[in-house]
Amino acid sequence: MQITFHGAAKTVTGSQHVIDVNDHRIMLDCGLFQGKRKEAFELNRRVACEGDTVDTLVLSHAHIDHSGNIPCLVKNGFTGDIYCTSATRDLCSVMLLDSAHIQEMEAEWRNRKKKRAGRTRLIQPLYSKEDAEKALEYFQAEQYGNDIILSPGVKARFSDAGH
Repeated sequence: MQITFHGAAKTVTGSQHVIDVNDHRIMLDCGLFQGKRKEAFELNRRVACEGDTVDTLVLSHAHIDHSGNIPCLVKNGFTGDIYCTSATRDLCSVMLLDSAHIQEMEAEWRNRKKKRAGRTRLIQPLYSKEDAEKALEYFQAEQYGNDIILSPGVKARFSDAGH
């Protein structure tokens, strides 16, 4: 087993942890980095968005620094199950669409500035509302206390941790 920390290590945002075990890649959380605009912009585009390399995602809770990069993961090829509680799924159905709207507005704002400065290389939003809607199709709500088989020999169980 190998665990790689892509975020929330030496920082408090961008929770993304990858567990390679028994020829499977499991991601725990897929959050957005938050903070200074330029730094967060760069981190969110370069960290762990290789969706076609991840088999399964376990989402601990809906906070955007834990869930906000899921549409990027899906946009980049992820087609596996996203396991979470029903409350997390319900919150994400609102929060991810809102985050997509913010991503689109941020790209529009940056592109207006670039055009005024005479630059032609425009940026794309990290993901769109359509990407967020597609990501929501992969959510699988699970009950607290039930075992979830993630791969051969690996299981998870949700417990209320109060966060």
